[in-house]
Amino acid sequence: MALQNGSLLSSDRKCVRSPRMKNHKLIVSQSLIRSYRASIQDELQKHAYNFVLCDPGLPDHPIVYASDGFLEMTGYSRDEVLGRNCRFLQGRDTDKRAIVEIREAIREERDCQIKILNYTKAGKPFWNLFHLAPVFSQQDGRVVHFVGVQLPISSKLAARKDGHLTGLELSFDELEFEEHSDNPSCKNYHLSEEDKQRAFAAVKAVLQELANSSCKGVSSMRSKSFSEGVIPPGFVATSLLLALTRIPHSFVLTDPHLPDMPIVHASLEFLELTGYTREEVIGRNCRFLQGPDTDLAPIEELRSSISEGQTCTVRILNYRKNKEPFWNSLHISPVRNSSGKVAYYAGIQVAVSHSSEEDEGRARMQQLGTLGAIKVAVRSIQTGPVLRKSKTIS
Repeated sequence: MALQNGSLLSSDRKCVRSPRMKNHKLIVSQSLIRSYRASIQDELQKHAYNFVLCDPGLPDHPIVYASDGFLEMTGYSRDEVLGRNCRFLQGRDTDKRAIVEIREAIREERDCQIKILNYTKAGKPFWNLFHLAPVFSQQDGRVVHFVGVQLPISSKLAARKDGHLTGLELSFDELEFEEHSDNPSCKNYHLSEEDKQRAFAAVKAVLQELANSSCKGVSSMRSKSFSEGVIPPGFVATSLLLALTRIPHSFVLTDPHLPDMPIVHASLEFLELTGYTREEVIGRNCRFLQGPDTDLAPIEELRSSISEGQTCTVRILNYRKNKEPFWNSLHISPVRNSSGKVAYYAGIQVAVSHSSEEDEGRARMQQLGTLGAIKVAVRSIQTGPVLRKSKTIS
């Protein structure tokens, strides 16, 4: 088995799930439940397209839903793909330009339609027309999921004189795999408008199903206020979100410009430390972690530091959702954007013993490293929505 360009290339291809997704089944199920009705998976099963849903708010932007058509097309089982990033479909001859274009579309929160060479679990290459589309929350404008639809293209179809694909009308068994990825009949095939519209129609159908099944309101388009330059309070752009989910420590970001400084982002490690779900913490002030035996002195120290715009580290008794107390070494700091203005406050938590200098030293080193990573992310990455038109590459 060989590792080429970060992808496993063999007859027994494997995809690696991030160690931070150890409770991936619960995390994945919560990703769907927080935005859609409980019947969403049953509703999506009615669609015969090859598609996945991915969550940019989870570490490594993993797949949280895969259709039967996608599983049949790639040869993987559902358990082998849920909780994993889609990069396991890439291989030796996958065009890096196509990968960059997809990444840019995700960062810019826009549609993207592109021809790309992927690989099945058995290692067989196949061409597909890939259409990516964001799913926007109508409450706060965030991207809650990305839909990715794959339309297989075979040399047989690509070489047809009429130049039209009918992949959505054929079963995957009727399509021929490319034994050699450099086959010119598909590599040089230029997609027609009808091809592109077929893929777009599949995306549109899935997006409509998501909108119909949404319990909080989602849409394929962001609210009109965004196009007019009005960004709602507490908004976190996908570009920043993807950077924050790479930081493997317990922390939250709060918005000091909103009443009561609510949490606008919580790391997966914070949720695991406290036992709360993301929906239970976003929009709330961090005081919900306090309990009957929490000392008021560190609370006052935190408030004073925030009012003065200063950093602060305290040891405070907090409580998990199950009411279990734990000692928390909490470090808070203002985080400035590229223009030098305070955009967020970061709160970094490390569970420690009641009194231990060794624990405090370990916590301090971890907090400084985490804070540095957060500051780099906020300063260097677009924090507002990047409003650009969709791109199509043939």
